[in-house]
Amino acid sequence: MVKRLFFLIIVIFALKGCTRDDICPEGEATTPKLIITFNDSNIPAKRKKVTRLTLETDYEDSKILFALSETDSIAIPLDVNSDLTKYRFILTKGTVENPDINVDKIRFDYSRRDIYVNRACGFSTEFTDLDYTLEDEGNENWIKEIIIKRDSIVDENQAHLIILH
Repeated sequence: MVKRLFFLIIVIFALKGCTRDDICPEGEATTPKLIITFNDSNIPAKRKKVTRLTLETDYEDSKILFALSETDSIAIPLDVNSDLTKYRFILTKGTVENPDINVDKIRFDYSRRDIYVNRACGFSTEFTDLDYTLEDEGNENWIKEIIIKRDSIVDENQAHLIILH
């Protein structure tokens, strides 16, 4: 009897130490990504897929986010530790033996605001005052224009940018 009572007391204390805040539930607020849609430069309201798109960060220790994908929209992270993020949008045309690679560099500038979610999830970052700089290559840019639809990135419900190509 004493062993059972002792075991019951141990179980109660063990369960009491864990609270609901110790686990970040799925669907809880997290730092939103930048949503970009790709549209036709001739008909800006019409989506147009980019074929063989590679996206990588534009730093010395460059990281590839995805390679040679076909898509009409992407969700990319912004740096939560800096007020800017740089990416290389690489379009590959031609054949495997003779690829024609066109690299467009975009720098995203923004302001950050950290918001406390809870003990388990920590902080979420919201981005405001989104702006961009497309490195101009004259007629060599495959990205023709960028349109900012929403300059605040607080959710992933709608596109924030439209890239016309």
